[in-house]
Amino acid sequence: MVGTVTYRCRHSSRRVSVNRVAPTGTPGFSVLGAPQARLPACAGVYRFLDSNGYPLYIGKSINIYARVRTHLNEARHSQRQQRMVSATASVDCRPTAGEAGALLLENLAIKRDVPLFNRSQRAVRRLWSILLKQSKTGYEQAEIQAFTLDKPDIMAAYGSFKSRHHAREALRELARSESLCPKILGLEHARGACFQRQLGHCAGACVGIESADVHNQRLRAALARHRLSAWPVVGPVLVRETCAEPVAGQPRQEWHLLHNWTYLGTFSSEAAAAQAGVDNTFMFDRDTYQILRRVLRTHKLPLYCADSGEAVNWPDSGVPV
Repeated sequence: MVGTVTYRCRHSSRRVSVNRVAPTGTPGFSVLGAPQARLPACAGVYRFLDSNGYPLYIGKSINIYARVRTHLNEARHSQRQQRMVSATASVDCRPTAGEAGALLLENLAIKRDVPLFNRSQRAVRRLWSILLKQSKTGYEQAEIQAFTLDKPDIMAAYGSFKSRHHAREALRELARSESLCPKILGLEHARGACFQRQLGHCAGACVGIESADVHNQRLRAALARHRLSAWPVVGPVLVRETCAEPVAGQPRQEWHLLHNWTYLGTFSSEAAAAQAGVDNTFMFDRDTYQILRRVLRTHKLPLYCADSGEAVNWPDSGVPV
């Protein structure tokens, strides 16, 4: 033993100690827990597991076999990879019908299991955004909000920020660059003219020189390029992903259940997905939002209404991926 690494599990107070030992050879391989001589050369998610079965690293690839071999080869040259491989007892994988499923399952698994070596992807990154609310004076004021599934209406939301602070700073910068009134936007609470007006950088909404209609119009135009893609269909949808020539152990077809930019699971059949329902406690996650936008815009997979089974045409929102 060279040393140990101790970390806390996400969903309990248990601490896990990982022994750093010199590699004794190639770790064992398995597919969904069943031992295999080698990993499949197909799309899917793979897990580097320690001797207790705890995940050290979770990744995805369109070719699991090749990607895991790359990890093992890099351990000869990278100290970080060597530490991870040295603590690895086995590598388990979950084949998917295609890349979309691998992307979604990897993101979910990392946030659920919090592997030690997935440092940058472990945190659930809440989706903070800017909403507009009309005040009694007719001027639209900005509100900063984090979305959850019980408040899913992002039709009039602007921007995807990692914290309330970042959203507020972005709004402050927009006010400076577009001569918008920070007082009207709720960024200042002083009486009389705002500070930017005193510097000549506000068009005068705070002192009644610029009307509510004009200021609102300029505000919406300035925010337009930051607009979030609203969920453009009614209710949850099923995305069907197929593999024309699956290898042994790879599913030929899978169904991904999506609703309001939230990934709710991957299923082997349409019936199983339709019966799963929507988890109203699930939080919007910025990573999931961005993955789903990319999947729905670039993969061009068939979509169906989860309730009726009828085909759904996904509109092009015009928002860049």
